Amino acid sequence: MKIIKRIIKGFKRLCGRFRRVENVKKFTADFETCVWCEDETWVWAWATCEIGNEENIKIDNNIDSFMEFCKQEKNATFYFHNLKFDGEFIIYWLLTHGFKHIEKKEDIGENTFTTVISDMGQFYCITVYYEKGNKTVHKTTFIDSLKIIPFSVDQIAKTFGLPISKLKIDYKRPRYRGWKLTSLEKDYIKNDVLIVAKALKTLFDDNLTKMTQGSNALNDFKEIIGKKKFDHYFPLLPYEVDKEIRKAYKGRIHLYESSLQK
Repeated sequence: MKIIKRIIKGFKRLCGRFRRVENVKKFTADFETCVWCEDETWVWAWATCEIGNEENIKIDNNIDSFMEFCKQEKNATFYFHNLKFDGEFIIYWLLTHGFKHIEKKEDIGENTFTTVISDMGQFYCITVYYEKGNKTVHKTTFIDSLKIIPFSVDQIAKTFGLPISKLKIDYKRPRYRGWKLTSLEKDYIKNDVLIVAKALKTLFDDNLTKMTQGSNALNDFKEIIGKKKFDHYFPLLPYEVDKEIRKAYKGRIHLYESSLQK
């Protein structure tokens, strides 16, 4: 009887985990920023669209309300199409609002954030931590959707055959802080997040849920040949060997004798 109770308790706990995973929302997001000033810039418009629930679109005109929205959508993930650009505004906001950048997992705590940025300046992910308990965490994750779909928003709409397209606005039109968005501006940014949301939904439905196009391809390959065969043909390399090979990721390695330099 005790064993049966343990099994039931374990099953309930497992179901609870699945429900928590399912309840985590995913959004596409976009910023419109000042480009008409030479010495400063700011976010004058933002929009989000919930992936899989496209009626849930939010639009506003300042980064403070955006960051508050992200915090309220507990543990949600937001996909920016070119996080390298939008992410700089997020990082600046964090550093000027009491958040601390950390590099080690054990340093995660209240008002901290981590980044995954390559040494070549490629942005992959920003994770913001508001609170962290022993078994719970309150965070927001920002991911670069451009690494998943390497097309412009305009190309995405055409390639995926979507019923909407990217609109046009006057980017250089001066807009003061707290600008009241026009109908055209709202439609413009709404379409941008909606297009990417529709495309990502298509990929997610096909179980292409990794952070980059390359990792999706690798995961697909592993499923095709099976884990056993993959581990046989591609075993884990010793650290020193892997470290040396990775230098070739950025191009090629030149090997030469010092005497050739004479």
